[in-house]
Amino acid sequence: MDTKINELLDRAYNVRKNVLRMGYVDRRGFIAQGLGASDFLTGLFFHAMRYDPKDPDWEGRDRFLLSAGHNAIAVYAAMAEARMIPEEWLDTYGLDDSHLPMSSMPKYTPGIEISGGSIGLGLPIAVGMAMGLKRKNSDSRVYVMMGDGEMAEGPTWEAATSACSYKLDNIIGLVDANGIQADGLTSTVVNTEPLDEKFRAFGFEVQRINGNSMTEVVRALDNAKNSEEKKPHMIICDTVPGTGLDFLIGNPKSHFISLDEEGWKRAFEELERGKE
Repeated sequence: MDTKINELLDRAYNVRKNVLRMGYVDRRGFIAQGLGASDFLTGLFFHAMRYDPKDPDWEGRDRFLLSAGHNAIAVYAAMAEARMIPEEWLDTYGLDDSHLPMSSMPKYTPGIEISGGSIGLGLPIAVGMAMGLKRKNSDSRVYVMMGDGEMAEGPTWEAATSACSYKLDNIIGLVDANGIQADGLTSTVVNTEPLDEKFRAFGFEVQRINGNSMTEVVRALDNAKNSEEKKPHMIICDTVPGTGLDFLIGNPKSHFISLDEEGWKRAFEELERGKE
């Protein structure tokens, strides 16, 4: 297991480098969020999910839905590391005519399943996909990544009711509980905690983990995949925005940030030192 974890940590470092590479294109973006989500996305793409990087439409694939579409920077970073998209595309992030718009859309990016710009729609779509896969007797799973900010959206909880009612055990949800959203701290905008207790009350099998601990990420994903419970699964991932860059951690306005040239130099150097 230690060898596997170390391999995943190396991957996570590369994913974070990709996040910074994209943010540097326009000197701004959802950088801190992308850094915070890099660990559990690495666990998904390089440990848990089944897919063919050369054939994004392969019928036997697991489906990955990014509900919080603005955090596409982290997903693109993982996809590039997985060779699902060309690495050179990272240098066009957010630019006109790019294959990598700031908010993910399947029209532009192979391997992106849904448009996630309107938050709160990922879990409802996951319910429909999971039901369809069940009807086809497919063993594919639907992974859906959500933000804690969108937990205030009503469709999320309507979908949660449906997922449990239909016993959709092929859904594995992950909430990036990073505590921030566009208007500030999630706890002061609409406090939806305790999320683990709420999803459990709806009927989900729930785990709450440190989303920046690769060991906990791998264990939680394995538990969800190997569970014999006929329930949908939810993993609440407590993450720290800016993980890997100490000077970004603790900034309540780090939902979308800009850095000057000195800040970018410091970011790249600090990430490199953390690898040593």
